[in-house]
Amino acid sequence: MNRYLPKLRSLFAGPAAYTALFAIAPLPFLYFFFHFFAQLFAYENLADEMLRIHKKSAQLQTLHQKESDFLASLKNPDHFYIDKHLETLCFLEPEIKKTEALLLDSPNDDTLKKRLHFLKEGPNRLLFSEVQTRQQNRFQEVEEKQQHLVEMNEEDLKKTLSLIEGVTIWPYGPKEKRPQLIIKDFQLYKKEISSQEFVYAINMHLIKRESSSP
Repeated sequence: MNRYLPKLRSLFAGPAAYTALFAIAPLPFLYFFFHFFAQLFAYENLADEMLRIHKKSAQLQTLHQKESDFLASLKNPDHFYIDKHLETLCFLEPEIKKTEALLLDSPNDDTLKKRLHFLKEGPNRLLFSEVQTRQQNRFQEVEEKQQHLVEMNEEDLKKTLSLIEGVTIWPYGPKEKRPQLIIKDFQLYKKEISSQEFVYAINMHLIKRESSSP
């Protein structure tokens, strides 16, 4: 054994030994380096998964709250909501005032008289008729169809849609005890009333959904 010791000493003391030592020395560092970043990557994946689960939970809670609010809103709706808030709307008020002023100067103008009668006396008001009723579990659906075309300006349209959709379309807001109103069909086109003026001609078909419980 002793006779091999000088050879071993000379082997480990030579240039090759130093080269091998320098080559091996970084290995522990590299191992811990890659191990550290592997653990860090795993933690980041875990954090991303926890964030995804948190967001999903928040979305489910929001959805559940919206569903609860929706069901609560249907428990005690105003059965006469359409009658009170939609069929009482008066449209094209700026034109009404303008036509009234023109009639003061031309009281015998039949065209102005007919137009004012159309705007003020009822023909240009929303009027719905119930065409079909369905019972679905605890809810009742009633299809409400507009009986004739109605003319509106942009402000009238915003006010009407705010009442139907139950949302704020500035400066108009929804009314309380609104049943769920779904627009089944909505037709709109521009109608010229003079060379420089136009109105929107509107026709719609609604579904009114409300609780059928007493």
